[in-house]
Amino acid sequence: MGRLAGKVAIITGATSGMGRDTAYI
Repeated sequence: MGRLAGKVAIITGATSGMGRDTAYI
């Protein structure tokens, strides 16, 4: 599940441009 969440975080972080989403990884 961590990998799926990581992909979502990367996509969301790249789209939003915020580091908060990428920090979940």
